[in-house]
Amino acid sequence: MQPNYLISQSADKVVLRNFEGVITSYPEPQNYIPGTAEGYFKGVYPDYEKYQSNVGISAIMNNSKFNLIPEDLHRLDRRQKYQKDPQHSSLKDKREKRDELKEKKFKAQQKSIDIEDQENKSE
Repeated sequence: MQPNYLISQSADKVVLRNFEGVITSYPEPQNYIPGTAEGYFKGVYPDYEKYQSNVGISAIMNNSKFNLIPEDLHRLDRRQKYQKDPQHSSLKDKREKRDELKEKKFKAQQKSIDIEDQENKSE
C-alpha cells in the first residue's frame, strides 16, 4: 500500500511521513495506558455512541460498513457489461481445452518414461 505514512513505532514515539515526504516523529503520551482510550473517551463523552456517524470513514471505524466504493468506479460497469455480452469468454470456458492438453502432455511423459525404462532394461 502506498503511501505508507507510518514508518516506525515504538512504545515512546511514532515516526511518520506526510503527503509531502516530510518525516517527523511524535512522542507517545507519557501517562498512556494501552487499551484505556475507549473507556476514557466514554467517561468524557458518555453519550457519544448515540451520535456515532454511519457515513464515510466513521462507518468503517464503527463497523457499520466494511468498505467505501466510489460511485464512479469503472470496474463495476465493466463487470456488468462483460456479464451481459454473449460474446464474452473467460478462463472457465477454456478449462476443457486446458485439461485436454494436460492429459496429452501427461501421456507423452508416460510414454517417454516407458521407452526409457525399456532401453534401460535392454542394456
